[in-house]
Amino acid sequence: MKPTETQKVPRRGKRIGECLVEAGLIDHETLAKALEIQKSQKKKIGQILIEMGVADDVTIAKALAEQLKLPFVTLKKKKISNEVIKLVPAELSENYLLIPLKVENRKLVVAMVNPLDLYALDDLRFVTNIAIQIAVAPQQDILDAIERYYPKPGLEKGFETETDEEHGVELIRRVETDEKDLLRLMQIAELPPVVRLANSILADAIKLKASDVHIEPQKTAVIIRYRIDGIMREIMQTDKHVHASLVSRIKILSNMDISIRRKPQDGRFQLKFSGDIYDMRVSSIPTSYGEKLTLRILNPKAAAMGIGELGFSGRELEIFENSIDAPQGIILVTGPTGSGKSSTLYACLNRINTSSVNIVTVEDPVEFDIKGISQIQINPAAGVTFASGLRSILRQDPDVVMIGEIRDGETASIALQAAQTGHLVFSTLHTNDAPAAITRLIDLGVEPFLIADALLMVAGQRLVRGICQHCKIPHDLSFQFISKLPIDINGAKEKTFWKGAGCEKCQYTGYSGRLGIFEVLKITPAIKRMIVPDVSASKIRTAAIKEGFRPMCLDGISKAIQGLTTVEEVFRVSPPGPELLEQQYISTPISREEKLVEEPPAGPSFAIKNVNPKKILVADDNQIIIKLLVNILESENYHVVSAADGLEALKLAHQEKPDLIITDYLMPEMGGMELIKKLKSQLSTRVIPIIMLTAKDEVEFEVAAIDAGADDYVTKPLDARRIVARVARLLNR
Repeated sequence: MKPTETQKVPRRGKRIGECLVEAGLIDHETLAKALEIQKSQKKKIGQILIEMGVADDVTIAKALAEQLKLPFVTLKKKKISNEVIKLVPAELSENYLLIPLKVENRKLVVAMVNPLDLYALDDLRFVTNIAIQIAVAPQQDILDAIERYYPKPGLEKGFETETDEEHGVELIRRVETDEKDLLRLMQIAELPPVVRLANSILADAIKLKASDVHIEPQKTAVIIRYRIDGIMREIMQTDKHVHASLVSRIKILSNMDISIRRKPQDGRFQLKFSGDIYDMRVSSIPTSYGEKLTLRILNPKAAAMGIGELGFSGRELEIFENSIDAPQGIILVTGPTGSGKSSTLYACLNRINTSSVNIVTVEDPVEFDIKGISQIQINPAAGVTFASGLRSILRQDPDVVMIGEIRDGETASIALQAAQTGHLVFSTLHTNDAPAAITRLIDLGVEPFLIADALLMVAGQRLVRGICQHCKIPHDLSFQFISKLPIDINGAKEKTFWKGAGCEKCQYTGYSGRLGIFEVLKITPAIKRMIVPDVSASKIRTAAIKEGFRPMCLDGISKAIQGLTTVEEVFRVSPPGPELLEQQYISTPISREEKLVEEPPAGPSFAIKNVNPKKILVADDNQIIIKLLVNILESENYHVVSAADGLEALKLAHQEKPDLIITDYLMPEMGGMELIKKLKSQLSTRVIPIIMLTAKDEVEFEVAAIDAGADDYVTKPLDARRIVARVARLLNR
């Protein structure tokens, strides 16, 4: 039977159990048992009958359809247009177990599990403003359709529409070679909400200039973190069930095996964003709560940098360039992982990369492709290691050799021997500073005379965060930092130092971008004579300082004086060592009186309760409203922070990470509408629910606020019960 315009709505008050008894599917005794079970289990009566084994969902649906003279439909092969799906909200569909099918004769045809639920019909008419035609479908068909056409809670939240950034992400797909039957996982990974979430994360990470993206499963949630300017920053948390589909999406793009979840894997893919192509290097490892993914974002522009762009100061730059121009020898760059060593080596190669020079590299992995250079990826499984690769390279008549990293004595010995036989060699070492590179080579078993003859120069480096130029202000240093400033850098203590106050451009951190601080150790005749088996790095450093060597800490302070970074940031990555004290670079210690000013006496120790209340940010320029809201919300055990305008609220939203925001419509500096739009435009704040609280009760203002991204709209005057109920609903959503 097809729905018709004369279809009668079931009479009000009739229940599904009674209807099934009338249809002869169950008897009164079975219905009584089911109703008794329903009192304790709070399930729908149809589900209880299915679990009792009385009937299956198809039989129940057919019985209801026949008894109520309604059409029976199955949905497994039925395709529903997105325009029709958008007519009914996901929440309504899930609550009442129904799905819209089509619009016919100006009526919306809806398949329902329980056509006797008149509240569902009332809500449907109110939401859609369309006349409703009812059909009956099996429960499992409805559930499958909801899963197919509506995103899971938490997956779509905040990603209902594509932003400009994620729309600009173009994935550069590789040819798939995996032919295993993993159709379901692959289909889930290709669903629009999953694609939008993955694209949003990638676009947001590139926009914020993150170097790494971490997708970390926890017991009940998935945490997304970025490494921005060398510092890990939590961006968002989402529901745990999102994890499998998100990981599958990334693994498929990376040409990784999605069926393997208990072994580490590596992969890579490319994407285009704002006209630039980025290489994404992906690593997965199994953890207690599932697979953890780390994505390294490689910007090809970093491989095109020149020596002058790295940030070397005058004397250090001269030594560095002279060493690169040498016909043979070895140049080493030292520092921890993530200190920019590879970028420095690529800059060296760019300087000498001409058609008359044969350059060969062996790397793990090959991070950037450079035109005109032969690059070799090590592959231990195939017998290609740094040592074996280097031996092969030397038979290729190279002029310049670059080794990604010296990890063992064999590689070190071959590299230094090559540097003595007419080759210019570049490589990296993991040491804390430049002088320690010499002792590290000796520890690896390289003969000291070989080091002295072949080594030209060692550069040590770190990356520090740069001051945001949009919010740069003068900075009065504390006594602790003043006491550590060297007295030999052009009256450093009398100079003006700077910091970032924090603004929207820098996500209220005060920092934007990174720059290098360096130390360059030239291997002079005096240093060569010191390279003996028992020499220490501190002795080499002391001797080098006498010859003009400047530790990277001093290079960093010099850049802080120039207003490029802060002294705190320099001391974070490169604190002054004892050698500086011995050379009297540091001023006298703080007096006792100064210490008393900076270090207040310790107060009594208070026990902190292990409580983590929900945090709510209230933004309103009316202090009376703020006080009222604080009293109302704190009485419900919420933690409340407040802002007097939209600009301050935007800053606190990034710093405090609230669970919910209540904002006024009209505020100085930045209004509520602009605040909502800015919050919804950024991934880190997009999923925070927002309530617009205002005296404006006109419909057009409410519609505009909802369209901007507000989750609720409440009018003044304040009603405590109403605001508490709205807050609780959004927090529990």
